[in-house]
Amino acid sequence: MTSTKPKISELLTQPGCEHNHEKNGKGHNKACKQQAKPGAAQGGCAFDGASITLVPITDAAHLVHGPIACAGNSWGGRGSLSSGPLLYKMGFTTDLSENDIIFGGEKKLYKAIQDVKERYSPAAVFVYSTCVTALIGDDLDAVCKAAADKFGLPVIPVHAPGFTGSKNLGNRLAGEALLASVIGTAEPTYTTPYDINLIGEYNIAGELWGVLPLFDKLGIRVLAKITGDARYEEVAYAHRAKLNIVICSKALINLATKMEDRYGIPYIEESFYGVEDMNRCLRNIAYQLGDMNLQARVEALIAQETAQLDEQLAPYRERLQGKRVVISTGGVKSWSIISAAQDLGIKVVATSTKKSTEADKARINALLGKDGMTIEKGGAQELLSIISKTKADLLIAGGRNQFTALKARIPFLHVNQERHNPYSGYGGLVEMAKELDETIYSPVWQEVRRPAPWDVEAAKRSQDAWWIPNRLETLQQQPTPNPDDTVTKVIARRKAVAVNPLKQSQPLGAAIAFLGIQGAIPLFHGSQGCTAFAKVLLVGHFQEAIPLATTAMGEVSTVLGGDENVDTGLLTVIEKTQPELVGLFTTGLTEVRGDDMNGILKQFHNDHPELQVPIVFASTPDYKGSLEDGFAAAVESLMRDLPEAGEVNLRQVTLLMSSAYGPGDVEELREIVESFGLRPIVVPDLSTSLDGHLEDLNYATTTTGGTPIADLKAIGQSAVTFVIGRSLTGAAAILSERFGTPAIPFDQLTGLEGVDRFLDVLSKLSGYQVPQKYQRQRRRVQDAMLDTHFYFGRKKVAIAAEPDLLYNTAWWLQSTGVEIQAAVTATKSPLLKHLPTDKVYIGDFEDFEELAAGADLWIANSKVRPVARRHGIPLYLHGFPMLDQLGNGQRCTVGYRGTLDMLFAIGNIFLKADEERVHALVHEWRDGCFDRTTPVDVHLPVAIEAALNALQRNGEKFADPFMTCAGEAIANPAIFPQGEVSTDPTTFRRGGTVP
Repeated sequence: MTSTKPKISELLTQPGCEHNHEKNGKGHNKACKQQAKPGAAQGGCAFDGASITLVPITDAAHLVHGPIACAGNSWGGRGSLSSGPLLYKMGFTTDLSENDIIFGGEKKLYKAIQDVKERYSPAAVFVYSTCVTALIGDDLDAVCKAAADKFGLPVIPVHAPGFTGSKNLGNRLAGEALLASVIGTAEPTYTTPYDINLIGEYNIAGELWGVLPLFDKLGIRVLAKITGDARYEEVAYAHRAKLNIVICSKALINLATKMEDRYGIPYIEESFYGVEDMNRCLRNIAYQLGDMNLQARVEALIAQETAQLDEQLAPYRERLQGKRVVISTGGVKSWSIISAAQDLGIKVVATSTKKSTEADKARINALLGKDGMTIEKGGAQELLSIISKTKADLLIAGGRNQFTALKARIPFLHVNQERHNPYSGYGGLVEMAKELDETIYSPVWQEVRRPAPWDVEAAKRSQDAWWIPNRLETLQQQPTPNPDDTVTKVIARRKAVAVNPLKQSQPLGAAIAFLGIQGAIPLFHGSQGCTAFAKVLLVGHFQEAIPLATTAMGEVSTVLGGDENVDTGLLTVIEKTQPELVGLFTTGLTEVRGDDMNGILKQFHNDHPELQVPIVFASTPDYKGSLEDGFAAAVESLMRDLPEAGEVNLRQVTLLMSSAYGPGDVEELREIVESFGLRPIVVPDLSTSLDGHLEDLNYATTTTGGTPIADLKAIGQSAVTFVIGRSLTGAAAILSERFGTPAIPFDQLTGLEGVDRFLDVLSKLSGYQVPQKYQRQRRRVQDAMLDTHFYFGRKKVAIAAEPDLLYNTAWWLQSTGVEIQAAVTATKSPLLKHLPTDKVYIGDFEDFEELAAGADLWIANSKVRPVARRHGIPLYLHGFPMLDQLGNGQRCTVGYRGTLDMLFAIGNIFLKADEERVHALVHEWRDGCFDRTTPVDVHLPVAIEAALNALQRNGEKFADPFMTCAGEAIANPAIFPQGEVSTDPTTFRRGGTVP
């Protein structure tokens, strides 16, 4: 394993930072060398920092060398936008397996680079090391050099494994990679006296595009953007600039200082946020470039822009005047957002300085004045306390604090990297004013703060029932139906590189399972980046504040063993969060490391006999299996460790809920079971922990809601186990072995057939009749199927999902008259052999894109949306994660009610598509241009696009798309049949019959 310790020491001692110039200097900032604390750390890791720094280079491929967790949890999630290439949006990973780790991943990495080069022709390939590949000692430098020499392509190794340190350190390591392998390797075609570089600007939400026109007006040329909306070549010739503008001083200060030392390029630190800072930035650039005429142009531009801005901001300033705000962000934004807020008349009462340099802090103090408060450290609870103390009206922060604020009923503005609104430049300030005005004056706050007019618990309905014990054996023997005894061929795609992974890691699945236990805290045993990536996905999907913890494995503990980190992590979470249960699970790093978890836990209990908190351990390596497997492993561990024997309660049943089902699904099934007079114990119960509800508490350190520990212990007394999803068969087998509890499987709970069986089993088991409520719902489903069959019939649908969800969805769709065009999944399962399609593929979204081309609808998670949009195919979100859809905590897709909702949701998509198709057809008829016996008018833009696609498929290069494609589209019979060219300049005409 390549040691990064000397480089880390160098990067954390920067001559450009006054407080780091001397090791023990008076102003030395401890945060610069602060190590992640086991049990408390949740920030991003070094890999996270390196990737977010380099991925905005849009024409490069970014290849993550490691198991699935690093790429699978992070690809496609950054909000950097491109004005051209979209290659940077694709996720490339070597997706190492267990065998790869045992025998080394260097050959697979080499083949992956070759595959990416041949299939995608990137300008360069950045190869990122991860915890696992650094640990097993794969020689990235040697592989990258060999590949670069062989393929004639820049291949840049990026040494920033997660255990190395923080996200900020990863930013700097990325800068080192650029200095070592990219900057200075090319020359621009020409230079000017006004060439500048922008360093640390990532074009989040496209906000860079609000600033570049200002430089154009002034005659200032941005030679290189490092790295927002950058092309590889411009970064390569960045050494020819006359001035560097550092936008985030802490992240890439090493890059600026070393470019000054190596190439003599001076640098200044500036901000694009707010009127005063934008004005100051333009003036300072003009001053540094030393041109009096340029300085005069700057003053004229500032006068023009500020006059226009004053007029645009006037109505907002009047409404925002005097509003009080707390800011919690880092680096340059800790003071630049203050300036922007003050430009709007807002009073900033406190701001964080956790990631700020001494220079940043000086600016903060000058802006806030003596009454302002600075927040040195503290988590969400401390932040909420400061908001309360200062009587703030609003929190401005990053996405990780969004739901902390909203749970406390505090308005919030998102300003960090995951946001979708641009705030820089003069125009960005107008956008910020609009957003602030909208959130502060939204009527929703009055609604959520108004107390309920009642405080009386609804009376619980009781009902006499009887038990017929001899029915249980018959019900247990009833098999899960496999319609038509279908046998599906399972095909596992074998590729050196997984592209746009569908698969997500086992640890993520285990975390979700433990989040369904009351008072639990999930504890990742691995690098802190594993937890950070998982948290982003979980917060985005459930729109809740998610409690997670990590053992924060570092370089030393990775080498010497994780015993101490596990011990410290457990003690920390138990002390800080007071959990009722700790869910401990491994990652690829610690599985490869070979930590003896049973021995570690045994020693922990011996050393701390006073601690009675249950610690449930699950082995979840991310180099095999997927999210569904990790979820199942956690449930199996819960069933192995917690239930106790006791007298069987004939009215109690256990519901083991698969990862395929969300909080709304769990709630629906629990209510159905209760309506039959039975007491269900649901494991895990996401319906009360991640359903989206307001508590009287402002902040909770563990899950609120979920399966109570007492219920888990009582599972041994259940009369039967309902297995909701085939992946939980192992957990049911544990209960059967320990207590003799019979199990009844249910693989399908969407659609008439699956729900009919569920209700029938409950009726026979309880002796109750099916309630009239559900009989009526069944009739509604039948009616809806009649109403919608016009739109479902003969439609082709492609599904990408984990096996349990894929099976449930595919069989329901088949019952509506839909054809399953393609089925792609992430991991193995017995269910895959019994799907309503000839073949199912274990693969990624690249496979899905190929197989699903031309379908009428795609069903998958949010990750595939850009691809679906590119193909113009509607997407119905299903599975995890759904990051761009509201209400995931309440969404129901099971039972008659869930079936009805899905029928209408997908039916409306089909209805709209059919309407658009028919409208287009009748308009063509009206215009007389779609007669099958007359020539067809082809609009030139369409012809050009078709020609472009055809030429790209053939691998042809072209300099001028218009001239090349227009001419070849007309002349190439492979694109259009022969005919006479129209004299109309916007169309050309081809004779022949339309296919």
